Amino acid sequence: MGERLWIHRAKACATFVAAMALCLGSAAPSHARPASAPAAFMADVRSFLATSLQTGRVYQISVALPDGYSRRHAPYPVLYALDANAEFGTVVETARLLAFGGEIPGVVVVGIGYPKPGQGFRAANVGRTLDLTPTSDPEWIRTSAKDSMPQPVPVPDRSGGGPRFLRFLETRLVPLIERRYNVSHDDRALAGHSFGGLFAAYALLQGDGAFRRFLIGSPSLWWDHQAMLGMEEAYAASGRALNARVFLSSGALEDGTGGHPMTSDFKAFVDRLKARNYRGLEFGTHVFEGEDHGSVLGATVSRGLRFIYAPAPAPASTRGLGAAGRRAGGAKTARPGAPSLTGRPRAAP
Repeated sequence: MGERLWIHRAKACATFVAAMALCLGSAAPSHARPASAPAAFMADVRSFLATSLQTGRVYQISVALPDGYSRRHAPYPVLYALDANAEFGTVVETARLLAFGGEIPGVVVVGIGYPKPGQGFRAANVGRTLDLTPTSDPEWIRTSAKDSMPQPVPVPDRSGGGPRFLRFLETRLVPLIERRYNVSHDDRALAGHSFGGLFAAYALLQGDGAFRRFLIGSPSLWWDHQAMLGMEEAYAASGRALNARVFLSSGALEDGTGGHPMTSDFKAFVDRLKARNYRGLEFGTHVFEGEDHGSVLGATVSRGLRFIYAPAPAPASTRGLGAAGRRAGGAKTARPGAPSLTGRPRAAP
């Protein structure tokens, strides 16, 4: 009798231990074996791969939609952002915060990058050096590229692919985005920093007019013995208008970046644009105190988006009439966010 009672108690104890283990197992931390991972904090982003016939390379395209995106909404402005591997998050969340505060319209952001492993420039440096430079500089590739790159960023081996990359954007990517998404066909912006800023300046001067707004941050104007200055001089000699709204900026501490006088080059380029007084060009500039080539990015994007998407000023004939006076008979003002192409530099907000 005593032995049977002991066996019964032992079985009951084993059953209790097994039940407790099952309960404890079910209460294990969710990170141990989650049923499904939560979505990333950057919501409403779609990505796909696009092969370029112009460059022969594959690009990762990420499209960030504004809050409340709808096919029934009026077409949204669209912003094409270069260097998406490193800078897409900064551009998207800045645009969303500014739109949330009513400082800019809701914008579809299209990030253009490379389907390579790793973060930022570790993934993108080889491709971006080829695509974002408008001319070939084999001397820099041979003698300076390795020294100017922090390790372990891959060292580029080619440059000068900018013309083909620009054709890819204008003839392949832009039409593709406009077929897939509810975006404007005449309100496109291009944003770039560093080599991306160099490429954006190139697209401003050499593009086919696909982009009408430009955010040009810390452009690498030193590239190929300042080849961009020669392009600007040739454009000025043509006598053509430059129909765009442009924001240009630099950090005050950028001189010496990669051994180049980047802030000084930037100021000289801005002085050129002011002296040209291009018909159709409206631009704003800013040099950010206390910021270097990397730290300036956030300020550049925030200030730049507010400038390029600022509402156009009312025509002189309607100023002082008030909304009622303009409705009664004054000339129509431009819709919010449309460029006012005055041909004069404006102070950035």
